[in-house]
Amino acid sequence: MINHSVSQLIFPVSTVLFAICLTNGCSQEQQNAVLLRRENLAHLGTSYLEWYKVKQSSPGNAEEFTQWMLETDNANILGSARNSLTEGDVIMIWNGDLTDEPANAGYVVAFEAPTPAKGGYVVMGDASVKLMTAKEFAASTMLPQR
Repeated sequence: MINHSVSQLIFPVSTVLFAICLTNGCSQEQQNAVLLRRENLAHLGTSYLEWYKVKQSSPGNAEEFTQWMLETDNANILGSARNSLTEGDVIMIWNGDLTDEPANAGYVVAFEAPTPAKGGYVVMGDASVKLMTAKEFAASTMLPQR
C-alpha cells in the first residue's frame, strides 16, 4: 500500500489547479494584453541589442533610443514598444555594458515599472523575456553600466 502524505499531494494538485485558473480564468482581452506586454518587451530588448551591434555602445536615454527605433526598417511594428517606454510602462538600463556576451543573458536590461514591487516581466541581456516575482527581481543582477 502506498502512503502519501497530504503535503506531498497538495502541492502538485494546487499547482495544476493554479495552471488551469491561469489558462482558463483570464478573458481573451486580458490574455491579449499580457501578450502585447511581452511583445513590447521583446521588441525593446531586440532593438537594444541591435543598437549595440550597430553603434558598439548602448543607448544613453529614451529619447535617442525611441528616435533611432523610428528610423529603423521595422519602425511600423515597434510603435507600441516605443509607447510603452515613453509612457513609463517600461524601465530600461541606459548606457549598459554588453561586452561580456556569455554573461549578458543573466542581466536584466529592462523591466515593467511595477516589477520591483509586484513582480512582472523583464528583458534579459540576450533579449529573452522572463516573468519574475518581486523577490526574484530584487535578487537579479541589472546590466552593468559602462
